[in-house]
Formats: sequence, C-alpha cells, structure tokens
Amino acid sequence: MRDRDAGDVPQPSRQGILRGMAIRIGAAAAFLAVAGVLAYLVLRPPVEAASATDPGVMVECSAATGVSGDECLAWGDEVLAAGPPSHTFEMDDLARLVIDRSTFGLGPTCEVSYFISRDAQNRVWHDEVTCMEG
Repeated sequence: MRDRDAGDVPQPSRQGILRGMAIRIGAAAAFLAVAGVLAYLVLRPPVEAASATDPGVMVECSAATGVSGDECLAWGDEVLAAGPPSHTFEMDDLARLVIDRSTFGLGPTCEVSYFISRDAQNRVWHDEVTCMEG
C-alpha cells in the first residue's frame, strides 16, 4: 500500500466534471431566458389609442399589460366611463390615461395614472383597477 503524499490531490471523475458543466450551462440558459423576457417587457413600446368616448384623451397601455390596441381602447374607455376617481381634477382637463401593470406583472391589479393637459408630465392621480387579460 502506498502512502499518500501531502501534495496528492484527488482528481475529479469525468462524470463529476460533466455534471458541473451541465449545471453551469443550465443556469446560464435560465438566466438568459429570464433576461430575454424582462427585456421584451421593458423595451416593447406602449400601445396608444385616442379615446372613443372622449377624443381629447389619449389612452396608453404599457407593454407589460399585454393588450392589443383595440383592447387598450376599450379598457381606457371603460375606466373613463366610471367617472373621476377624485375631486382633485376635472375630467374635462384630462389629456392622458396610462394603464400599467405592477413591477413584475404578477399581481391581479393594474395602475391607472391620470394626466391633465396643463401639467402633462406629472400625474395628478392614480388608481388601481383589475388587470385585463390580453
């Protein structure tokens, strides 16, 4: 029987090396898939449509909502038909309605932001609505 020297290091088996490579490749593929889905949701342009009930209002649905132009228009008109969610502004002053999903798009609620014409960059009100499945 031969004594091991302190410098002898056991060599990994071929199966161990292949298993380690397979795990690394699988992890990299999963990471790329998740990154691709997130990039698709973030980089896709929003859907915009002029409201049928109030032509002066643009309805914008973020890409994360996953709705088509017609669905966005119908959803926006439904929100507008419900009336003002607050007495903070007049519906006649409304210029834009933006509908967006939560951060990761996993929840059942979406957020509606109201923008008026005299301050089109800052929302004056936001409200939660049930998300439409596109």
